[in-house]
Amino acid sequence: MILIYAFTNNWGTNISRRVLVELEKILNTDKINYQVVYFSPQRFFDKNIKGSNYDLIVGLGDFYGNIFKIRMETVAHNRFGDKTINPLSPYVLELSMPEMDIVDTNKFSVGENMGNYNCNFMAYKIQEMINNHQPNLKQLFFHIGKRSEAKTVAKNIAELLKNNNLIFYLH
Repeated sequence: MILIYAFTNNWGTNISRRVLVELEKILNTDKINYQVVYFSPQRFFDKNIKGSNYDLIVGLGDFYGNIFKIRMETVAHNRFGDKTINPLSPYVLELSMPEMDIVDTNKFSVGENMGNYNCNFMAYKIQEMINNHQPNLKQLFFHIGKRSEAKTVAKNIAELLKNNNLIFYLH
């Protein structure tokens, strides 16, 4: 089972939310759970992720700078605003990304700075759970430029997942 989640603004008009809607049209299966994160990432984590039994968790978040490629994040930091997420955990956690042999570098780039707000918080909490309790679980996090076209981004993410056999349930 796969979880794909996206953060939303108050109006549901931000890019990650729109990409989630388009992905659900492309990858329409009951083997993928599509969820929207409203407001508190901690509540979402506790309700939808903690203790779950997913094989892959994919996060979508808005990037508030100018990027023209979908950015695959590789690390999360133990920061949420000006606070530590968990004082007993390391400052940096590498994301347990699945192996991917086919990545179109014209469409995707690699990032190591998720910021210190909701996207980073969620990826950090998921990785902490993976490291401590679910070592076979993998996660991906994509930052999407706010001026991106949702259908194109969704198509590119779906192709990446399919080309790397991460959507093995759809065959």
